[in-house]
Amino acid sequence: MQMPETGLSRLSASQAQQLVQSALITGLDEGLAVSAAAVDSSGHLLAFARADDAFLGSIDASIAKARTAVYFRRDTAAMQQALEQGKTAYLALADVLPLEGGVPLLVGGTLVGGLGISGAASAQDGVLARAIASLLNSLSGWTP
Repeated sequence: MQMPETGLSRLSASQAQQLVQSALITGLDEGLAVSAAAVDSSGHLLAFARADDAFLGSIDASIAKARTAVYFRRDTAAMQQALEQGKTAYLALADVLPLEGGVPLLVGGTLVGGLGISGAASAQDGVLARAIASLLNSLSGWTP
């Protein structure tokens, strides 16, 4: 989908919904009850879904992970690793969740949004988020 005038790509609500639904289906296939959130390039929620058995805390956590990935333009796994190494500065920042499971969504090097997964172990959240993010270019209606 082309943005008029700027030529930059953006993530539509429909594409975001496809991502979160894919995350839920893939998670359930792997025995994981998760919540999934997709945000736009400004960190605003575009789509959200929660598996029936996902714990309630995974709702806010998945949204926060997606936003954190957008705000820092990086996989939140790197932030969790920094915490595990004793670098606690991320904990002082408001609205940041430095736990694995958030990934930026990039198309041609352009940030178009973020995806956050929560509900399993952080490492499993991260694996699932990266797998679903890799589907971005194959979404219906996408023309980078």
